Amino acid sequence: MNLLQSAKEKFIYLAVLVLLILVLAVLYVYWAGGMDVEAAKMYLQALTGVATLALLYYAYFNVASKKEEDIATLELAVRPILTWEIESSDGGALLTYKTIKHPIYDMHVMLTLGGAEQSYDERHLDVFEAHPGSERKYDVTKFITEGLNKDKMKILHISFSYHSEVGGRYEFAFTKEVVKKSHGFLFQHRKIIYAKYPWRKEEVQFTD
Repeated sequence: MNLLQSAKEKFIYLAVLVLLILVLAVLYVYWAGGMDVEAAKMYLQALTGVATLALLYYAYFNVASKKEEDIATLELAVRPILTWEIESSDGGALLTYKTIKHPIYDMHVMLTLGGAEQSYDERHLDVFEAHPGSERKYDVTKFITEGLNKDKMKILHISFSYHSEVGGRYEFAFTKEVVKKSHGFLFQHRKIIYAKYPWRKEEVQFTD
């Protein structure tokens, strides 16, 4: 929270406190006999109206501040950090991934297809723009072949987890349809299944 937001919040607290003191003062004067019923009602109604406006502004201020925070968080979430692809290559299958804008650490990649599993770990992955050699390329032909076995089509599950300089630990899971072709493989219908961000305890589930 910046200084302006902090000052606004303190001002709202002070305004509500002053209004409460004024209400108590009106009640005290009325009970002491220094004010008739109609005058007391008029003052109390006016103070209640002002207090209501102050509380509404306080609620709006909090919601607006939270909305700004959520927007900033969303902008961070959609910044491309890790990009990946698995595709057909020379009759086989190739997994590639790289990081852009920010380096990532302690990365774990898990692929599951049928009964086959394949994983990759990266202690540190540099930003591709500054270090083109940091892009990773893995031949996953054997894994895909074993996973498909005798089937012509299966769903590939692939998950990523890593730490980033811009927030903490991220987790993502995707699926992609794998089809066996005479000339190799066809990868299609990529879908994101869930994501887990550092600022949320729960996974964000995605549906069609």
